[in-house]
Amino acid sequence: MAFVRWRGHCAQLLATEYDHGRTRQRCLANLRGGYVVPQSTRAAIAAQYPQYTVDWEQIDRALAAGPPGAQPLSTQQLSWLEVEGRLREWAETPGILFREAQTLRDAAETLTHWRAQEPGGNLP
Repeated sequence: MAFVRWRGHCAQLLATEYDHGRTRQRCLANLRGGYVVPQSTRAAIAAQYPQYTVDWEQIDRALAAGPPGAQPLSTQQLSWLEVEGRLREWAETPGILFREAQTLRDAAETLTHWRAQEPGGNLP
């Protein structure tokens, strides 16, 4: 299972490997402190590392929470985070029109910006 580790204001997506009884962490991607992982990055990680399970909803939550010591997210920001996830899921629905998918992605991006700009939005 992949997880987020913060280094200052930059985040890394890591996974733990087990090799002959020893553990080692593999960096799957540097997320650069973003508040969401773009679909293109998700697809690239899935293609390059099919052996790892990534719970993207949990990764989005970890990114939204920010680095250790950051203010906790408000109830409103957590609600926006959930809606962002649903909008992005709907945008990937098979058979959806391109224009509609783009509108859903744009709405999710707007919520991401609002969430990041709110007090406690964990902007660096």
